[in-house]
Amino acid sequence: MHDDLREAIDGVFPGVRADLEALVRIPSISAPGFDAARLREAAEAVMALLEGVGATTRLLEIDGAPSAVLGEIVAPPGAPTVLLYAHYDVQPTGNDADWSSPPFEPVERDGRLYGRGASDDKSGIATHLGALRAHAALAEQGGRPPVGVKVFVEGEEEIGS
Repeated sequence: MHDDLREAIDGVFPGVRADLEALVRIPSISAPGFDAARLREAAEAVMALLEGVGATTRLLEIDGAPSAVLGEIVAPPGAPTVLLYAHYDVQPTGNDADWSSPPFEPVERDGRLYGRGASDDKSGIATHLGALRAHAALAEQGGRPPVGVKVFVEGEEEIGS
């Protein structure tokens, strides 16, 4: 890895961490009986984050299903396009008494971030954002990734879509 890219990653990390924590705070549970508006809130938050890295975004919607987000950064001439995937929905938390801390309040313990969705899979969204932000920070690439990027983030992975 180039030192410039490594420095860019270090530089964007605090913001990416803050965005991951904000996503964890959204109780985007995709199971029957839970508030579907929270799924929409998560989709809109993801859309705004992707727009913040220069992606053109749109919500993909079909009746009876949570929205999916598609973000795109067009490839430079002659470069390929890569597809990145993540999901913003989470499983129900179960009994709150089984948690060491509130499930939708991110907490760091021993260098790890805990909270519902902190790893599966809101961290996937954060990882994609971190990579795109790091490339945006590199002047030698004109503030963009060297390839085209499509990011697909959906909200029904946890219910077996």
